[in-house]
Amino acid sequence: MKQPEVWPVLDDYGLQKVPLCFYALLLLLLRPYISWVLVLTLPEAQRDMLRWVYPQQHDFIVSCLVALPVLLMLAALSQRKPKGQRGWRYIWRLGKPLMFIVAFIDLMLTLQHLPTQVMLDAPWRIVVPVLLLLGCFWLAFSKTLRLVFSEWPEPATPVKSKSA
Repeated sequence: MKQPEVWPVLDDYGLQKVPLCFYALLLLLLRPYISWVLVLTLPEAQRDMLRWVYPQQHDFIVSCLVALPVLLMLAALSQRKPKGQRGWRYIWRLGKPLMFIVAFIDLMLTLQHLPTQVMLDAPWRIVVPVLLLLGCFWLAFSKTLRLVFSEWPEPATPVKSKSA
Protein backbone atom coordinates (compact mmCIF):
# COMPACT_ATOMS: atom_id res chain seq x y z
CA MET A 1 0.00 0.00 0.00
CA LYS A 2 1.33 3.40 -0.98
CA GLN A 3 1.89 5.84 1.84
CA PRO A 4 0.38 9.32 1.52
CA GLU A 5 2.72 12.16 0.64
CA VAL A 6 4.03 14.14 3.56
CA TRP A 7 4.02 17.38 1.57
CA PRO A 8 1.39 17.55 -1.18
CA VAL A 9 2.70 18.98 -4.43
CA LEU A 10 -0.61 20.33 -5.76
CA ASP A 11 -3.03 22.73 -4.12
CA ASP A 12 -6.82 22.44 -3.93
CA TYR A 13 -7.22 23.60 -7.53
CA GLY A 14 -4.77 21.11 -9.02
CA LEU A 15 -2.01 23.69 -9.48
CA GLN A 16 1.57 23.63 -8.29
CA LYS A 17 1.68 24.94 -4.71
CA VAL A 18 3.21 28.33 -4.17
CA PRO A 19 6.32 27.76 -2.01
CA LEU A 20 6.52 29.27 1.45
CA CYS A 21 9.74 31.03 0.43
CA PHE A 22 7.68 32.98 -2.10
CA TYR A 23 5.51 34.38 0.70
CA ALA A 24 8.62 35.22 2.74
CA LEU A 25 10.07 37.03 -0.27
CA LEU A 26 6.80 38.93 -0.70
CA LEU A 27 7.02 40.08 2.92
CA LEU A 28 10.65 41.10 2.45
CA LEU A 29 9.93 43.09 -0.69
CA LEU A 30 6.82 44.70 0.78
CA ARG A 31 8.60 45.90 3.92
CA PRO A 32 8.13 49.63 3.10
CA TYR A 33 4.36 49.16 2.97
CA ILE A 34 4.33 46.94 6.04
CA SER A 35 6.35 49.48 8.03
CA TRP A 36 4.06 52.24 6.78
CA VAL A 37 0.96 50.38 8.00
CA LEU A 38 2.64 49.62 11.33
CA VAL A 39 3.51 53.27 11.84
CA LEU A 40 -0.04 54.34 10.98
CA THR A 41 -1.38 52.07 13.71
CA LEU A 42 0.89 53.58 16.38
CA PRO A 43 -0.15 56.48 18.61
CA GLU A 44 0.63 59.99 17.39
CA ALA A 45 3.61 60.38 19.74
CA GLN A 46 5.45 57.36 18.25
CA ARG A 47 4.90 58.05 14.55
CA ASP A 48 8.51 59.07 14.04
CA MET A 49 9.55 55.39 14.28
CA LEU A 50 9.55 55.24 10.48
CA ARG A 51 12.71 57.36 10.59
CA TRP A 52 14.54 54.45 12.24
CA VAL A 53 14.12 52.35 9.12
CA TYR A 54 14.07 55.16 6.53
CA PRO A 55 15.98 58.19 7.86
CA GLN A 56 15.27 60.23 4.72
CA GLN A 57 11.72 60.68 3.45
CA HIS A 58 13.05 60.34 -0.10
CA ASP A 59 14.35 56.82 0.68
CA PHE A 60 10.93 55.75 1.90
CA ILE A 61 9.15 57.11 -1.19
CA VAL A 62 11.65 55.45 -3.53
CA SER A 63 11.29 52.14 -1.65
CA CYS A 64 7.50 52.32 -1.96
CA LEU A 65 7.75 53.01 -5.68
CA VAL A 66 10.19 50.13 -6.18
CA ALA A 67 7.88 47.75 -4.29
CA LEU A 68 4.76 48.83 -6.17
CA PRO A 69 4.91 45.98 -8.76
CA VAL A 70 4.98 43.49 -5.88
CA LEU A 71 1.55 44.76 -4.84
CA LEU A 72 0.34 43.75 -8.31
CA MET A 73 1.85 40.30 -7.77
CA LEU A 74 0.03 40.03 -4.46
CA ALA A 75 -3.26 40.92 -6.17
CA ALA A 76 -2.59 38.39 -8.94
CA LEU A 77 -1.80 35.73 -6.34
CA SER A 78 -5.14 36.38 -4.67
CA GLN A 79 -6.91 35.76 -8.01
CA ARG A 80 -5.11 32.47 -8.71
CA LYS A 81 -8.23 30.36 -8.26
CA PRO A 82 -10.93 29.11 -10.62
CA LYS A 83 -13.37 31.87 -9.66
CA GLY A 84 -10.72 34.60 -9.93
CA GLN A 85 -10.49 37.30 -12.57
CA ARG A 86 -8.77 36.01 -15.71
CA GLY A 87 -7.08 39.34 -16.47
CA TRP A 88 -4.60 38.84 -13.63
CA ARG A 89 -3.18 35.84 -15.50
CA TYR A 90 -1.02 38.13 -17.66
CA ILE A 91 0.54 39.82 -14.65
CA TRP A 92 1.04 36.44 -12.94
CA ARG A 93 2.95 35.02 -15.92
CA LEU A 94 5.35 37.99 -15.79
CA GLY A 95 5.82 37.47 -12.06
CA LYS A 96 9.20 35.80 -11.94
CA PRO A 97 11.14 38.43 -13.95
CA LEU A 98 9.13 41.22 -12.34
CA MET A 99 9.96 40.05 -8.83
CA PHE A 100 13.60 39.47 -9.78
CA ILE A 101 13.91 43.04 -11.06
CA VAL A 102 12.27 44.45 -7.93
CA ALA A 103 14.48 42.32 -5.64
CA PHE A 104 17.63 43.33 -7.53
CA ILE A 105 16.78 47.05 -7.46
CA ASP A 106 15.88 46.79 -3.78
CA LEU A 107 19.21 45.04 -3.12
CA MET A 108 21.14 47.77 -4.92
CA LEU A 109 19.30 50.55 -3.07
CA THR A 110 19.79 48.81 0.26
CA LEU A 111 23.51 48.34 -0.36
CA GLN A 112 23.83 51.96 -1.46
CA HIS A 113 22.34 53.24 1.80
CA LEU A 114 24.39 51.07 4.15
CA PRO A 115 26.78 53.01 6.36
CA THR A 116 30.48 52.58 5.62
CA GLN A 117 31.23 50.90 8.96
CA VAL A 118 28.09 48.73 8.98
CA MET A 119 29.79 45.65 10.45
CA LEU A 120 31.14 47.67 13.39
CA ASP A 121 28.26 50.08 14.02
CA ALA A 122 25.11 48.14 13.09
CA PRO A 123 25.76 44.54 11.99
CA TRP A 124 22.03 43.71 12.03
CA ARG A 125 21.56 46.00 9.01
CA ILE A 126 23.39 43.46 6.84
CA VAL A 127 20.55 40.92 7.27
CA VAL A 128 18.23 42.52 4.70
CA PRO A 129 20.83 42.66 1.89
CA VAL A 130 21.81 39.04 2.54
CA LEU A 131 18.16 37.96 2.41
CA LEU A 132 17.60 39.97 -0.78
CA LEU A 133 20.67 38.36 -2.37
CA LEU A 134 19.38 34.90 -1.44
CA GLY A 135 15.98 35.86 -2.83
CA CYS A 136 17.54 36.95 -6.13
CA PHE A 137 19.41 33.66 -6.43
CA TRP A 138 16.25 31.71 -5.59
CA LEU A 139 14.19 33.63 -8.16
CA ALA A 140 16.86 33.09 -10.79
CA PHE A 141 17.43 29.36 -10.30
CA SER A 142 14.21 27.89 -8.88
CA LYS A 143 12.58 25.30 -11.12
CA THR A 144 9.48 25.18 -8.94
CA LEU A 145 8.81 28.87 -9.48
CA ARG A 146 8.96 28.38 -13.23
CA LEU A 147 6.12 25.86 -12.91
CA VAL A 148 4.15 28.02 -10.47
CA PHE A 149 4.25 31.08 -12.72
CA SER A 150 3.35 29.11 -15.84
CA GLU A 151 0.09 27.72 -14.39
CA TRP A 152 -3.25 29.43 -14.10
CA PRO A 153 -6.48 27.68 -13.12
CA GLU A 154 -9.21 27.04 -15.64
CA PRO A 155 -12.34 29.10 -15.03
CA ALA A 156 -15.01 27.47 -12.93
CA THR A 157 -18.00 26.40 -14.96
CA PRO A 158 -21.36 26.77 -13.28
CA VAL A 159 -23.12 23.50 -12.55
CA LYS A 160 -26.28 23.22 -14.61
CA SER A 161 -29.15 21.60 -12.83
CA LYS A 162 -31.57 19.36 -14.68
CA SER A 163 -35.00 20.84 -14.76
CA ALA A 164 -37.94 18.48 -14.96
